[in-house]
Amino acid sequence: MAKAPKEKNPEAVGFKEIFGTTALSTNNGLAAVFMSAMFMTFMTDYAGLGKMGATLATVLLLAARVIDAVDDPIQGFIMDSGKIGKHGKYKPFFLLSIFMTTIGVIALYALPNGITTKAVLVTVWVIFFYLVYDIGASFYNQNLLFRTMTNDPAERSKLLIGPRLWVMILGMIGSAMAAIAVSIQAATGSYKTAYMLLALGAMGISFVISVIGWFMVKEKHVVEQDPEDKVKFTDFFDLMRTNKPMMLNFFKCIFTGFIWTFLFAAPVYYVKYAYAADLTTGEVNMEYFATLSMIVSLMMLFPLILGTIFANPLLKAFKGNFLKMHIFDLAMQGASGLLMFIMQILGLLPTSPVFFFVPMFLLAFFIGIDFVPGSNLSMEIMDYTIYKTGKDRSALTGVLEKFLEKAQTAVSSAIVGAVLIAIGYQVDSVTGNYIGDLAKMPTLLTWMIVIIGLVPAILAVIGILIIRNYPIDQDMRKDIQQFISTHQTKKEVE
Repeated sequence: MAKAPKEKNPEAVGFKEIFGTTALSTNNGLAAVFMSAMFMTFMTDYAGLGKMGATLATVLLLAARVIDAVDDPIQGFIMDSGKIGKHGKYKPFFLLSIFMTTIGVIALYALPNGITTKAVLVTVWVIFFYLVYDIGASFYNQNLLFRTMTNDPAERSKLLIGPRLWVMILGMIGSAMAAIAVSIQAATGSYKTAYMLLALGAMGISFVISVIGWFMVKEKHVVEQDPEDKVKFTDFFDLMRTNKPMMLNFFKCIFTGFIWTFLFAAPVYYVKYAYAADLTTGEVNMEYFATLSMIVSLMMLFPLILGTIFANPLLKAFKGNFLKMHIFDLAMQGASGLLMFIMQILGLLPTSPVFFFVPMFLLAFFIGIDFVPGSNLSMEIMDYTIYKTGKDRSALTGVLEKFLEKAQTAVSSAIVGAVLIAIGYQVDSVTGNYIGDLAKMPTLLTWMIVIIGLVPAILAVIGILIIRNYPIDQDMRKDIQQFISTHQTKKEVE
Protein backbone atom coordinates (compact mmCIF):
# COMPACT_ATOMS: atom_id res chain seq x y z
CA MET A 1 0.00 0.00 0.00
CA ALA A 2 1.33 3.43 -0.96
CA LYS A 3 2.38 5.57 1.92
CA ALA A 4 0.11 8.57 2.46
CA PRO A 5 1.83 11.87 1.73
CA LYS A 6 2.84 13.78 4.82
CA GLU A 7 0.43 16.59 5.59
CA LYS A 8 2.02 20.00 5.14
CA ASN A 9 2.33 22.06 8.29
CA PRO A 10 0.42 25.33 7.69
CA GLU A 11 2.64 26.97 10.31
CA ALA A 12 5.89 25.97 8.62
CA VAL A 13 8.40 28.68 7.74
CA GLY A 14 10.56 28.50 4.62
CA PHE A 15 13.78 29.91 3.23
CA LYS A 16 12.28 33.34 2.48
CA GLU A 17 11.14 33.85 6.07
CA ILE A 18 14.39 32.57 7.57
CA PHE A 19 16.56 34.63 5.22
CA GLY A 20 14.39 37.72 5.70
CA THR A 21 14.49 37.63 9.50
CA THR A 22 18.22 36.97 9.39
CA ALA A 23 18.92 39.93 7.10
CA LEU A 24 16.61 42.13 9.18
CA SER A 25 18.72 41.48 12.27
CA THR A 26 21.89 42.90 10.68
CA ASN A 27 21.51 46.53 11.71
CA ASN A 28 20.46 45.85 15.27
CA GLY A 29 23.14 43.19 15.72
CA LEU A 30 25.97 45.35 14.43
CA ALA A 31 24.77 48.35 16.43
CA ALA A 32 24.96 46.17 19.54
CA VAL A 33 28.60 45.38 18.70
CA PHE A 34 29.42 49.08 18.54
CA MET A 35 27.42 49.95 21.66
CA SER A 36 28.56 47.22 24.05
CA ALA A 37 32.12 46.99 25.37
CA MET A 38 33.43 48.66 22.21
CA PHE A 39 31.65 51.94 23.04
CA MET A 40 33.06 52.01 26.55
CA THR A 41 36.56 51.38 25.20
CA PHE A 42 36.13 54.13 22.59
CA MET A 43 34.97 56.65 25.18
CA THR A 44 37.72 55.84 27.70
CA ASP A 45 40.66 55.28 25.35
CA TYR A 46 40.18 56.80 21.91
CA ALA A 47 37.60 59.62 21.90
CA GLY A 48 40.17 62.15 23.13
CA LEU A 49 38.15 62.97 26.25
CA GLY A 50 40.80 62.13 28.85
CA LYS A 51 39.52 61.28 32.33
CA MET A 52 36.11 62.67 31.39
CA GLY A 53 35.60 59.71 29.02
CA ALA A 54 35.16 57.06 31.72
CA THR A 55 32.98 59.33 33.87
CA LEU A 56 30.74 60.45 31.00
CA ALA A 57 30.27 56.94 29.62
CA THR A 58 29.45 55.49 33.05
CA VAL A 59 27.01 58.24 34.04
CA LEU A 60 25.40 58.23 30.58
CA LEU A 61 24.73 54.50 30.57
CA LEU A 62 23.13 54.61 34.00
CA ALA A 63 21.07 57.75 33.28
CA ALA A 64 19.78 56.25 30.03
CA ARG A 65 18.39 53.30 31.96
CA VAL A 66 16.44 55.65 34.23
CA ILE A 67 14.90 57.16 31.09
CA ASP A 68 14.17 53.66 29.78
CA ALA A 69 12.13 52.90 32.88
CA VAL A 70 9.60 55.44 31.57
CA ASP A 71 10.32 55.29 27.85
CA ASP A 72 10.10 51.52 27.25
CA PRO A 73 6.51 51.13 28.53
CA ILE A 74 5.54 54.13 26.39
CA GLN A 75 7.10 52.51 23.33
CA GLY A 76 5.33 49.25 24.14
CA PHE A 77 2.07 51.18 24.42
CA ILE A 78 2.72 52.83 21.03
CA MET A 79 3.48 49.50 19.33
CA ASP A 80 0.46 47.68 20.76
CA SER A 81 -1.72 50.64 19.75
CA GLY A 82 -0.54 50.36 16.14
CA LYS A 83 -3.19 49.71 13.51
CA ILE A 84 -3.13 46.57 11.39
CA GLY A 85 -2.12 47.94 8.01
CA LYS A 86 -0.59 46.82 4.74
CA HIS A 87 2.66 45.75 6.42
CA GLY A 88 1.08 44.32 9.58
CA LYS A 89 0.98 45.71 13.09
CA TYR A 90 4.53 45.52 14.44
CA LYS A 91 6.60 45.36 11.26
CA PRO A 92 6.59 49.16 10.53
CA PHE A 93 8.30 49.81 13.86
CA PHE A 94 11.23 47.64 12.78
CA LEU A 95 11.85 49.98 9.84
CA LEU A 96 11.86 52.96 12.19
CA SER A 97 14.35 51.09 14.37
CA ILE A 98 16.74 50.62 11.45
CA PHE A 99 16.81 54.36 10.70
CA MET A 100 17.26 55.47 14.30
CA THR A 101 19.98 53.01 15.33
CA THR A 102 22.01 53.80 12.22
CA ILE A 103 21.91 57.55 12.85
CA GLY A 104 22.59 57.20 16.58
CA VAL A 105 25.61 54.91 16.34
CA ILE A 106 27.33 56.85 13.55
CA ALA A 107 26.88 60.16 15.37
CA LEU A 108 28.30 58.79 18.64
CA TYR A 109 31.48 57.64 16.93
CA ALA A 110 31.70 60.85 14.91
CA LEU A 111 32.20 63.07 17.94
CA PRO A 112 33.39 66.43 16.49
CA ASN A 113 36.94 67.39 17.42
CA GLY A 114 35.84 70.95 18.09
CA ILE A 115 33.75 70.03 21.12
CA THR A 116 35.92 67.40 22.83
CA THR A 117 37.38 69.98 25.21
CA LYS A 118 33.98 71.47 26.08
CA ALA A 119 32.33 69.24 28.67
CA VAL A 120 28.82 70.66 28.23
CA LEU A 121 28.80 70.31 24.44
CA VAL A 122 30.21 66.78 24.60
CA THR A 123 27.60 65.78 27.15
CA VAL A 124 24.70 67.18 25.08
CA TRP A 125 25.97 65.52 21.88
CA VAL A 126 26.50 62.11 23.48
CA ILE A 127 23.22 62.09 25.42
CA PHE A 128 21.12 63.15 22.43
CA PHE A 129 22.48 60.63 19.97
CA TYR A 130 22.63 57.88 22.57
CA LEU A 131 18.90 58.37 23.10
CA VAL A 132 18.32 58.26 19.32
CA TYR A 133 20.12 54.91 19.25
CA ASP A 134 18.48 53.65 22.43
CA ILE A 135 14.90 54.46 21.42
CA GLY A 136 15.51 52.91 18.01
CA ALA A 137 16.86 49.74 19.62
CA SER A 138 13.72 49.50 21.76
CA PHE A 139 11.57 49.30 18.63
CA TYR A 140 13.49 46.20 17.54
CA ASN A 141 12.02 43.23 19.42
CA GLN A 142 12.31 40.22 17.16
CA ASN A 143 10.17 38.01 19.40
CA LEU A 144 7.19 40.26 18.59
CA LEU A 145 7.66 39.59 14.89
CA PHE A 146 8.43 35.88 15.22
CA ARG A 147 5.33 35.38 17.37
CA THR A 148 3.13 36.76 14.59
CA MET A 149 4.87 34.84 11.78
CA THR A 150 4.05 31.35 13.09
CA ASN A 151 2.11 29.75 15.91
CA ASP A 152 4.29 26.62 16.13
CA PRO A 153 7.06 26.67 18.80
CA ALA A 154 9.22 24.32 16.70
CA GLU A 155 8.95 26.66 13.69
CA ARG A 156 9.67 29.67 15.90
CA SER A 157 12.89 27.94 16.92
CA LYS A 158 13.85 27.80 13.24
CA LEU A 159 13.31 31.56 12.93
CA LEU A 160 15.50 32.12 15.99
CA ILE A 161 18.53 30.25 14.67
CA GLY A 162 19.29 32.32 11.55
CA PRO A 163 19.32 35.77 13.18
CA ARG A 164 21.17 34.40 16.20
CA LEU A 165 23.93 32.86 14.10
CA TRP A 166 24.16 35.94 11.90
CA VAL A 167 24.43 38.28 14.89
CA MET A 168 27.18 36.06 16.26
CA ILE A 169 29.00 36.20 12.94
CA LEU A 170 28.66 39.98 13.07
CA GLY A 171 30.19 39.79 16.52
CA MET A 172 33.09 37.84 15.07
CA ILE A 173 33.50 40.52 12.43
CA GLY A 174 33.29 43.05 15.22
CA SER A 175 36.10 41.23 16.99
CA ALA A 176 38.34 42.30 14.13
CA MET A 177 37.43 45.97 14.62
CA ALA A 178 40.44 46.62 16.84
CA ALA A 179 42.77 45.18 14.21
CA ILE A 180 41.06 47.19 11.48
CA ALA A 181 41.31 50.31 13.63
CA VAL A 182 45.06 49.76 14.00
CA SER A 183 45.39 49.63 10.21
CA ILE A 184 43.28 52.75 9.68
CA GLN A 185 45.15 54.57 12.43
CA ALA A 186 48.40 53.88 10.58
CA ALA A 187 46.97 55.80 7.63
CA THR A 188 45.12 58.56 9.48
CA GLY A 189 47.30 58.96 12.57
CA SER A 190 44.27 58.86 14.89
CA TYR A 191 42.35 56.05 16.57
CA LYS A 192 39.41 58.43 16.97
CA THR A 193 39.19 58.88 13.19
CA ALA A 194 39.64 55.16 12.67
CA TYR A 195 36.64 54.27 14.83
CA MET A 196 34.52 56.94 13.18
CA LEU A 197 35.23 55.49 9.72
CA LEU A 198 34.50 51.99 10.99
CA ALA A 199 31.11 53.05 12.34
CA LEU A 200 30.17 54.94 9.19
CA GLY A 201 31.03 52.10 6.83
CA ALA A 202 29.68 49.22 8.90
CA MET A 203 26.38 50.85 9.86
CA GLY A 204 25.78 52.07 6.32
CA ILE A 205 26.12 48.55 4.92
CA SER A 206 23.98 47.05 7.68
CA PHE A 207 21.25 49.59 6.96
CA VAL A 208 20.88 48.38 3.36
CA ILE A 209 20.89 44.68 4.29
CA SER A 210 18.28 45.13 7.03
CA VAL A 211 15.90 47.05 4.79
CA ILE A 212 16.07 44.21 2.23
CA GLY A 213 15.23 41.73 5.00
CA TRP A 214 12.37 43.91 6.18
CA PHE A 215 10.61 43.58 2.82
CA MET A 216 10.90 39.76 2.94
CA VAL A 217 9.06 39.05 6.21
CA LYS A 218 5.30 38.90 6.73
CA GLU A 219 3.12 38.93 9.81
CA LYS A 220 0.50 36.17 9.94
CA HIS A 221 -0.94 35.70 13.43
CA VAL A 222 -2.06 39.26 14.12
CA VAL A 223 -4.91 38.90 16.58
CA GLU A 224 -8.13 40.73 15.68
CA GLN A 225 -9.05 43.29 18.32
CA ASP A 226 -12.30 44.97 19.24
CA PRO A 227 -12.08 48.58 17.92
CA GLU A 228 -13.55 49.76 21.20
CA ASP A 229 -10.86 47.94 23.19
CA LYS A 230 -8.17 50.61 23.17
CA VAL A 231 -4.72 49.93 24.53
CA LYS A 232 -4.32 51.73 27.84
CA PHE A 233 -1.11 52.57 29.60
CA THR A 234 -2.56 50.93 32.72
CA ASP A 235 -2.58 47.61 30.82
CA PHE A 236 1.13 47.37 31.56
CA PHE A 237 0.49 47.44 35.31
CA ASP A 238 -2.36 44.95 34.95
CA LEU A 239 0.06 42.55 33.28
CA MET A 240 2.51 42.95 36.13
CA ARG A 241 -0.25 42.09 38.57
CA THR A 242 -1.92 39.16 36.78
CA ASN A 243 0.63 37.55 34.44
CA LYS A 244 2.53 35.14 36.67
CA PRO A 245 4.70 33.62 33.88
CA MET A 246 5.80 37.11 32.80
CA MET A 247 6.75 38.21 36.28
CA LEU A 248 8.61 35.00 37.14
CA ASN A 249 10.60 35.27 33.93
CA PHE A 250 11.28 38.93 34.64
CA PHE A 251 12.59 38.28 38.14
CA LYS A 252 14.72 35.44 36.82
CA CYS A 253 16.14 37.68 34.07
CA ILE A 254 17.03 40.36 36.63
CA PHE A 255 19.79 37.98 37.72
CA THR A 256 20.60 35.73 34.77
CA GLY A 257 20.60 38.51 32.17
CA PHE A 258 23.85 39.81 33.65
CA ILE A 259 25.69 36.61 32.74
CA TRP A 260 25.62 37.55 29.07
CA THR A 261 26.39 41.24 29.55
CA PHE A 262 29.27 40.65 31.99
CA LEU A 263 30.81 38.24 29.49
CA PHE A 264 31.22 41.08 26.99
CA ALA A 265 31.80 44.05 29.30
CA ALA A 266 35.11 43.21 30.97
CA PRO A 267 37.35 40.84 28.91
CA VAL A 268 38.92 43.54 26.75
CA TYR A 269 40.51 45.19 29.79
CA TYR A 270 41.72 41.89 31.26
CA VAL A 271 43.33 40.80 28.00
CA LYS A 272 44.94 44.18 27.43
CA TYR A 273 46.68 44.38 30.80
CA ALA A 274 47.19 40.72 31.68
CA TYR A 275 48.86 39.75 28.41
CA ALA A 276 49.60 42.72 26.11
CA ALA A 277 50.90 45.39 28.50
CA ASP A 278 54.21 45.95 30.21
CA LEU A 279 52.99 46.78 33.72
CA THR A 280 56.32 48.35 34.65
CA THR A 281 56.06 51.07 31.99
CA GLY A 282 52.41 51.08 30.89
CA GLU A 283 53.41 50.46 27.29
CA VAL A 284 50.89 48.34 25.38
CA ASN A 285 51.74 46.24 22.37
CA MET A 286 48.73 47.37 20.35
CA GLU A 287 49.28 44.86 17.54
CA TYR A 288 49.40 41.97 20.01
CA PHE A 289 46.44 43.43 21.90
CA ALA A 290 44.43 43.64 18.69
CA THR A 291 45.27 39.99 17.93
CA LEU A 292 44.37 38.84 21.44
CA SER A 293 41.14 40.85 21.38
CA MET A 294 40.16 39.16 18.14
CA ILE A 295 41.00 35.70 19.50
CA VAL A 296 39.13 36.28 22.76
CA SER A 297 36.08 37.51 20.86
CA LEU A 298 36.23 34.50 18.57
CA MET A 299 36.54 32.20 21.56
CA MET A 300 33.40 33.79 22.96
CA LEU A 301 31.42 34.07 19.75
CA PHE A 302 32.34 30.78 18.09
CA PRO A 303 30.95 28.75 21.01
CA LEU A 304 27.86 30.96 20.97
CA ILE A 305 27.36 29.95 17.36
CA LEU A 306 28.17 26.33 18.16
CA GLY A 307 25.73 26.35 21.06
CA THR A 308 22.97 27.81 18.90
CA ILE A 309 23.49 25.08 16.30
CA PHE A 310 23.24 22.38 18.96
CA ALA A 311 20.20 23.96 20.63
CA ASN A 312 17.45 22.37 18.57
CA PRO A 313 18.91 18.81 18.68
CA LEU A 314 19.35 19.21 22.44
CA LEU A 315 15.77 20.45 22.74
CA LYS A 316 14.63 17.17 21.16
CA ALA A 317 16.63 15.31 23.82
CA PHE A 318 14.59 17.23 26.40
CA LYS A 319 11.42 16.16 24.48
CA GLY A 320 10.56 19.74 23.58
CA ASN A 321 10.48 20.87 27.21
CA PHE A 322 12.37 24.13 26.87
CA LEU A 323 11.89 24.96 30.57
CA LYS A 324 13.93 21.95 31.69
CA MET A 325 16.54 22.70 29.04
CA HIS A 326 16.71 26.30 30.22
CA ILE A 327 17.39 25.22 33.81
CA PHE A 328 20.13 22.82 32.65
CA ASP A 329 21.81 25.57 30.62
CA LEU A 330 21.80 27.99 33.55
CA ALA A 331 23.47 25.37 35.75
CA MET A 332 26.24 24.87 33.20
CA GLN A 333 26.79 28.63 32.83
CA GLY A 334 27.22 28.96 36.58
CA ALA A 335 29.73 26.10 36.69
CA SER A 336 31.78 27.67 33.87
CA GLY A 337 31.96 31.05 35.61
CA LEU A 338 33.02 29.42 38.86
CA LEU A 339 35.80 27.55 37.05
CA MET A 340 37.18 30.84 35.70
CA PHE A 341 37.21 32.44 39.14
CA ILE A 342 38.95 29.46 40.74
CA MET A 343 41.66 29.56 38.06
CA GLN A 344 42.26 33.24 38.83
CA ILE A 345 42.53 32.56 42.57
CA LEU A 346 45.01 29.75 41.90
CA GLY A 347 47.13 32.13 39.81
CA LEU A 348 46.71 30.20 36.56
CA LEU A 349 44.68 32.71 34.56
CA PRO A 350 47.30 35.49 34.25
CA THR A 351 50.03 33.07 33.14
CA SER A 352 48.63 32.25 29.71
CA PRO A 353 45.75 33.37 27.46
CA VAL A 354 44.86 29.69 27.04
CA PHE A 355 43.65 29.49 30.62
CA PHE A 356 41.47 32.51 29.96
CA PHE A 357 40.02 31.10 26.74
CA VAL A 358 38.85 27.73 28.10
CA PRO A 359 36.27 28.79 30.73
CA MET A 360 35.06 31.62 28.48
CA PHE A 361 34.47 29.09 25.72
CA LEU A 362 32.38 26.91 28.04
CA LEU A 363 30.39 29.85 29.40
CA ALA A 364 29.63 31.18 25.92
CA PHE A 365 28.73 27.70 24.64
CA PHE A 366 25.95 27.23 27.20
CA ILE A 367 24.74 30.80 26.72
CA GLY A 368 24.48 29.99 23.01
CA ILE A 369 22.44 26.87 23.70
CA ASP A 370 20.17 28.76 26.10
CA PHE A 371 19.06 31.32 23.51
CA VAL A 372 16.46 29.00 21.96
CA PRO A 373 14.65 27.88 25.14
CA GLY A 374 14.93 31.37 26.63
CA SER A 375 13.39 33.03 23.54
CA ASN A 376 10.64 30.42 23.37
CA LEU A 377 9.73 31.28 26.95
CA SER A 378 9.47 34.97 26.00
CA MET A 379 7.20 34.31 23.02
CA GLU A 380 5.08 31.88 25.02
CA ILE A 381 4.51 34.58 27.62
CA MET A 382 3.21 36.89 24.86
CA ASP A 383 0.87 34.10 23.75
CA TYR A 384 -0.25 33.56 27.33
CA THR A 385 -1.30 37.21 27.62
CA ILE A 386 -3.56 36.85 24.58
CA TYR A 387 -4.90 33.53 25.86
CA LYS A 388 -5.81 34.89 29.31
CA THR A 389 -7.15 38.32 28.29
CA GLY A 390 -8.16 38.03 24.63
CA LYS A 391 -6.06 41.16 24.03
CA ASP A 392 -2.82 41.41 22.09
CA ARG A 393 -0.45 43.22 24.42
CA SER A 394 2.69 41.51 23.12
CA ALA A 395 4.81 44.67 23.09
CA LEU A 396 3.82 45.61 26.63
CA THR A 397 4.40 42.00 27.71
CA GLY A 398 7.97 42.17 26.40
CA VAL A 399 8.71 45.64 27.77
CA LEU A 400 10.23 44.52 31.05
CA GLU A 401 12.51 41.98 29.41
CA LYS A 402 13.62 44.48 26.76
CA PHE A 403 14.27 47.10 29.42
CA LEU A 404 16.32 44.60 31.39
CA GLU A 405 18.48 43.72 28.39
CA LYS A 406 19.49 47.34 27.90
CA ALA A 407 19.75 48.09 31.61
CA GLN A 408 22.00 45.11 32.21
CA THR A 409 24.27 46.02 29.32
CA ALA A 410 24.57 49.53 30.73
CA VAL A 411 24.99 48.45 34.34
CA SER A 412 27.65 45.90 33.36
CA SER A 413 29.62 48.58 31.54
CA ALA A 414 28.97 51.00 34.39
CA ILE A 415 30.36 48.53 36.94
CA VAL A 416 33.47 48.16 34.81
CA GLY A 417 33.56 51.95 34.52
CA ALA A 418 33.30 52.31 38.28
CA VAL A 419 36.33 50.07 38.73
CA LEU A 420 38.22 52.13 36.14
CA ILE A 421 37.29 55.38 37.87
CA ALA A 422 38.32 53.96 41.25
CA ILE A 423 41.86 53.21 40.05
CA GLY A 424 42.18 56.51 38.14
CA TYR A 425 42.22 54.78 34.76
CA GLN A 426 43.83 56.89 32.02
CA VAL A 427 45.11 56.00 28.54
CA ASP A 428 46.99 58.03 25.96
CA SER A 429 44.43 58.28 23.11
CA VAL A 430 47.18 58.58 20.50
CA THR A 431 49.42 55.64 21.44
CA GLY A 432 47.02 53.48 23.48
CA ASN A 433 49.56 53.21 26.33
CA TYR A 434 48.50 53.35 29.98
CA ILE A 435 49.49 56.52 31.83
CA GLY A 436 47.71 55.94 35.17
CA ASP A 437 48.91 54.36 38.43
CA LEU A 438 50.40 50.99 37.42
CA ALA A 439 50.45 49.74 41.03
CA LYS A 440 46.66 49.37 40.86
CA MET A 441 46.69 47.05 37.84
CA PRO A 442 46.58 43.74 39.83
CA THR A 443 43.43 45.00 41.56
CA LEU A 444 41.89 45.81 38.18
CA LEU A 445 42.61 42.33 36.85
CA THR A 446 41.12 40.59 39.89
CA TRP A 447 37.94 42.65 39.73
CA MET A 448 37.51 41.89 36.03
CA ILE A 449 37.44 38.15 36.79
CA VAL A 450 35.05 38.63 39.71
CA ILE A 451 32.72 40.40 37.25
CA ILE A 452 33.07 37.78 34.48
CA GLY A 453 33.29 34.61 36.59
CA LEU A 454 32.20 34.63 40.23
CA VAL A 455 29.19 36.92 39.98
CA PRO A 456 27.62 35.01 37.02
CA ALA A 457 28.01 31.74 38.95
CA ILE A 458 25.98 33.17 41.84
CA LEU A 459 23.38 34.72 39.53
CA ALA A 460 22.80 31.43 37.69
CA VAL A 461 21.88 29.66 40.93
CA ILE A 462 19.42 32.41 41.88
CA GLY A 463 17.83 32.26 38.42
CA ILE A 464 17.28 28.50 38.65
CA LEU A 465 15.55 28.82 42.02
CA ILE A 466 13.13 31.39 40.59
CA ILE A 467 12.21 29.84 37.22
CA ARG A 468 11.50 26.42 38.71
CA ASN A 469 8.06 27.81 39.65
CA TYR A 470 7.08 28.64 36.01
CA PRO A 471 3.39 27.56 35.70
CA ILE A 472 2.83 26.77 31.98
CA ASP A 473 2.97 23.05 31.15
CA GLN A 474 2.69 21.12 27.86
CA ASP A 475 -1.12 20.78 28.02
CA MET A 476 -1.62 24.50 28.53
CA ARG A 477 0.71 25.19 25.59
CA LYS A 478 -1.62 23.30 23.26
CA ASP A 479 -4.63 25.25 24.54
CA ILE A 480 -2.81 28.55 23.99
CA GLN A 481 -1.88 27.68 20.39
CA GLN A 482 -5.45 26.67 19.57
CA PHE A 483 -6.89 29.87 21.04
CA ILE A 484 -4.59 32.14 19.01
CA SER A 485 -5.24 30.25 15.76
CA THR A 486 -8.99 30.78 16.12
CA HIS A 487 -8.73 34.49 16.95
CA GLN A 488 -6.24 35.78 14.37
CA THR A 489 -7.20 38.53 11.94
CA LYS A 490 -8.34 37.69 8.42
CA LYS A 491 -6.78 40.85 6.96
CA GLU A 492 -4.01 40.42 4.43
CA VAL A 493 -0.65 41.85 5.38
CA GLU A 494 2.64 41.93 3.53
